[in-house]
Amino acid sequence: MSDAVSANIKSRAFTDRMFRRLFWPSLVSSIGLALGDIADALFVGIRLGKVGLATMSLVAPVYMIYNVLDVGIAVGTSVKYTQHLGKGDAKKGIEVFSQMLVFAIAVSLAVAAIGLIAMPYILRLLGAGEVNGELWNYTKEYLQIMFLGAPLTFLYFLLYYCVRCDDAQKLASAGFTIGYLTDVVASAVFIMGFKLDVRGAIYATVLGKFVGVCIFLFHFTREWAILRFRPFKPDVSLVIGVLKTGMSSSVGYIGQFIALIVVNNLLQNIGGESALAVLNVVQDVSYVALAIYMALGDTIQPLSGTFFAEHNRDAIKRTMGLGMKIGVACGAVIAAAFAFFAPSICTLFGLKGTAVSMGTFAIRLFCLSIIPAGISIIWSACFQAIKRERIVFLINQLRTFVCFLAFALVLSCFEIKWFWCTFLGAELLSLAIWVPVSLKTRKTASDKVFNYLLDTNSSDISDLMNKAEAFCEKYDATPMQNYCVVLCVEEICQAIIENAFEQQGDEYIQLTLCIENDGAFVIHIRDNAVSFNPFAMNMGQDYDDEEQLASLGVQMVKNKSKQFFYRRYANFNTLTVEV
Repeated sequence: MSDAVSANIKSRAFTDRMFRRLFWPSLVSSIGLALGDIADALFVGIRLGKVGLATMSLVAPVYMIYNVLDVGIAVGTSVKYTQHLGKGDAKKGIEVFSQMLVFAIAVSLAVAAIGLIAMPYILRLLGAGEVNGELWNYTKEYLQIMFLGAPLTFLYFLLYYCVRCDDAQKLASAGFTIGYLTDVVASAVFIMGFKLDVRGAIYATVLGKFVGVCIFLFHFTREWAILRFRPFKPDVSLVIGVLKTGMSSSVGYIGQFIALIVVNNLLQNIGGESALAVLNVVQDVSYVALAIYMALGDTIQPLSGTFFAEHNRDAIKRTMGLGMKIGVACGAVIAAAFAFFAPSICTLFGLKGTAVSMGTFAIRLFCLSIIPAGISIIWSACFQAIKRERIVFLINQLRTFVCFLAFALVLSCFEIKWFWCTFLGAELLSLAIWVPVSLKTRKTASDKVFNYLLDTNSSDISDLMNKAEAFCEKYDATPMQNYCVVLCVEEICQAIIENAFEQQGDEYIQLTLCIENDGAFVIHIRDNAVSFNPFAMNMGQDYDDEEQLASLGVQMVKNKSKQFFYRRYANFNTLTVEV
């Protein structure tokens, strides 16, 4: 086996372990989200039948508008926060979080006020039927409480995404999952026990968000946490930059909002409440079926953002490879399971008679679209993390608006059973469009990057130093930059080996040296040792001569570098030094 191939395999020890560490908590969170999403419809359907499920279909477009804002702000903030930490600029990352926290609260209050004032117009737009009719009143009751709980919803998503990116995946997953499980349990109690009908569903949702926020806030009591709220000077350009990143994916919900309103009205005209009820069941099935892809997207996004900041293209490719393999394999199993149990699912949601056969056919057709949809979700997460927002925007607009609405309008002209081909047609057509566009517009990777895997069993620091120095000379580093890079490589790596490694094999240091646009040389170092921060080494007099010398070497690195940063991320030590 060649040295290059061996080094590539060993470097996967970092990528694969980081992927697994983020994936399992994300999967638990996604399953919790899916259960929370279907719980309301499940219990409302059992309690009220078709009219209850029709109500849940009507309020779905409002959630799309919510998601444009709350998810857009949350995702954009977490991506920027991750990128700044990946570059070693924790101060800027904290500033991003602080500004967007205040911005999110302000927007949520505005949404609540507008929603309550414009309620009659919203109900007419949604197609809630006759004024003060049964469907109208149920929808109104739900939306009133939903708007009052807007601040909790915005805060919930922002804290979840940012806490997750602050190396607190387990706490984020716990808060997210417990919040939605609270929603599930409370839905059963409020709807079935207290007979609150649709009001019980939204009361449970708001309660779940409150519980989740309380759990997320615990993260700010941890001493090691980087995420903090700090006073800031308002920066409009910062907010716009975050929104540009986050909205590239969430703005697709605007198209989905329009598409759902059109589809709701189409189905009400051609199939009545039964067709609306089947649509709601299919949507609830999609929440569970696509949960695996949402988890993969939540795993890929922070990892790709971190590796992108480090210019580690191989790690991004490896992350995407893992995501695609898991996604295709699991998607096939999930699709087969839902197709097989489709009749039972329809009955469980309270459908009866001909609605069961219609729902069974609709679910089975939807199952064919699961893998194509998953592929788009996975790649959208990666593109967002590597600053290809236009492709993310294209993917989401095609899937949820342009292609979906086009198929819905055409197929509604035929027998209603063919309408359910809309999901499959939209996913396949969007893939056929965005894949060629993404390949045509992809950016070529810069070759001004040096990677090295230091294996303490067989590698020599002197070899790493020589190659790093040659890289600096090749790209016209100043004498001071050249000196600082070599100094950092020698002192930091030596400090890690002597103080953190247990000398038991399978211990590696992954180093990436790159040149930023401003001409700065940035060194990224990741190791799989026990928790150890070289920059925190003491200068005390109780050290022996060798330890005193090592700490002095690290102190020289701190003095000569423009900035330095350490964090424990995904169970690895990660350091960034800019010279």
